[in-house]
Amino acid sequence: MSTFQIDCELEYEVAAQTVFVFNVAVPDDYRQRLVEERVELEPSLFWDELREAQTLNRFIRVDVPPGPFRARYLAVVDVTPIEADTQAPEVPITALPVDAFVCLRGSKYCQSEEVFNLACRLFGGLAPGFSRVDAICRWIRANIDYLIGTSTPSYSARDVLALRAGVCRDFAHLAITFCRALNIPARFVTGYARYAEPPPDFHAVFEAFLGGRWQLFDATELSPMRDLVRIGTGRDASEVPFATFFGTARLRRLSALIEAAPEGAGLMRLQTPTSGIQLAA
Repeated sequence: MSTFQIDCELEYEVAAQTVFVFNVAVPDDYRQRLVEERVELEPSLFWDELREAQTLNRFIRVDVPPGPFRARYLAVVDVTPIEADTQAPEVPITALPVDAFVCLRGSKYCQSEEVFNLACRLFGGLAPGFSRVDAICRWIRANIDYLIGTSTPSYSARDVLALRAGVCRDFAHLAITFCRALNIPARFVTGYARYAEPPPDFHAVFEAFLGGRWQLFDATELSPMRDLVRIGTGRDASEVPFATFFGTARLRRLSALIEAAPEGAGLMRLQTPTSGIQLAA
């Protein structure tokens, strides 16, 4: 088991009364346990929590008046890595549980029906199971360039294939799309991850349903999977954005840090005032 400290900070300039819904809080799941957490808001405002029963996603909701606004989430999480089952078979559609079955369908950013022919040509002849999903990840790494700034939040798997470049979100979407085209249930996962480059930000990976359980994959190989702390789970990025707001606001700064900590460690601020991603005014 490993213990991690999380320090996530978001700063906004709010132009009009705005309701924010943040997906930055850590849920308990099969491989991680939330030990301690704290939410800090400036100005100090009332907030409440929403939870999704199926995915375990947690959302922080707050109504913010005009002016500068800062939200900070601190947490301590114990993670028990689950070894990948490299011999796991694909599961027949007739035996899929409902949470896996719904992840066979195309979604906003994962138009699996549009890549069916390509997926069959590239991967249809491979032995089904874990090795085929791994082959999808290897093909993406070999054929799609990881380049920050090449895609936008509206890019889908189809756009990434045309551009042949993207970021972790795009790599995950393309892998999910290929998997679904081959009748392998797959879903999008956001998390806190440890890596030196790019700057502190959220990370996107995916899960495929193999051998009767969900298994994590990272098509980018940017961060060790054993160090990932899950935040959100959905069919694609449209279901787990780190922030959704209803009103008028501009993100000015984002920092999502994670560090290894001794077992029994408490909450600690990890970042300096100048760290994180500064956005243009």
